[in-house]
Amino acid sequence: MSLAHVKLCDVEDFSDAGLLAATADILPERDPARHAERKVWEFAMLALFLESERQLDDATEALGVGAGNERILYWLANRLGRVVATDVYGQGPFANREAGHRMLADPDAFAPFAYRRDRLEVRWMDARSLDFDDEAFDVVFSLSSIEHFGAPDEVARAAAEIGRVLRPGGVAFVATEFLVRLHPLDCALADTARRALSLGRRCPTASPRRRVALGEAFTAGELERRIVAPSGLDLVQPLDTSLSERSWENLTVLRGDGSLEPASGSYFPHVLVRVSRSVFTSVSLCLRKPGP
Repeated sequence: MSLAHVKLCDVEDFSDAGLLAATADILPERDPARHAERKVWEFAMLALFLESERQLDDATEALGVGAGNERILYWLANRLGRVVATDVYGQGPFANREAGHRMLADPDAFAPFAYRRDRLEVRWMDARSLDFDDEAFDVVFSLSSIEHFGAPDEVARAAAEIGRVLRPGGVAFVATEFLVRLHPLDCALADTARRALSLGRRCPTASPRRRVALGEAFTAGELERRIVAPSGLDLVQPLDTSLSERSWENLTVLRGDGSLEPASGSYFPHVLVRVSRSVFTSVSLCLRKPGP
């Protein structure tokens, strides 16, 4: 793997031959160099990490946490011995999107290509309390999901569960949202002050430890405290938070109504997103459980 494992999504990554090849394999209908996007980057980084760890074979058992109906599930089913997709299907904020109830009964309906049906299992499960024995999987992965699992202690509980069900020597891949720039007016203390001054009408869930508008993205310190440390796993590399200047050229503003306003007027490349006054992108955390 020519790219670092533990890093931020960067436009320059889409010039890497390995990432382009992985992207083309997972999304053959796209031109990987022209369609640079955070979510696609997460798929490719997971594939490259598993390849570098020699986990892409029929002996590997993998668990997806907050997996929805993502196409990477089907891609992995064609390469691993067992893939278990878990989510609160039919419940929560994504029940009408990527985690609909139909996935439980009919995963074929979401398959983007032919896949080995006997290798994919789909189960309703809360990430904060996984219904599996200790050390049950060689690989655990979660892509842009853990940030939606609730308050800081709930995220930490999910991270601990990821570590618990992983076998010694196994690997975990967690992609989530990273705050490249956190404006002081978007911090938890500012949101808590808004709640107090408005008598709870604004930012009702804010606390000195919990932001509102940007609660679903993490600083480097929060990644360590809420994901890495509670998991009991070790990062395979130090986190690289550098970004190229090119990544800033198409900074996309996410409006309150959900609309996107990219600086160039074109959706691609879609890497950096501004919410309120702050900016985030995807980060890949590659971890290993101590042991043989």
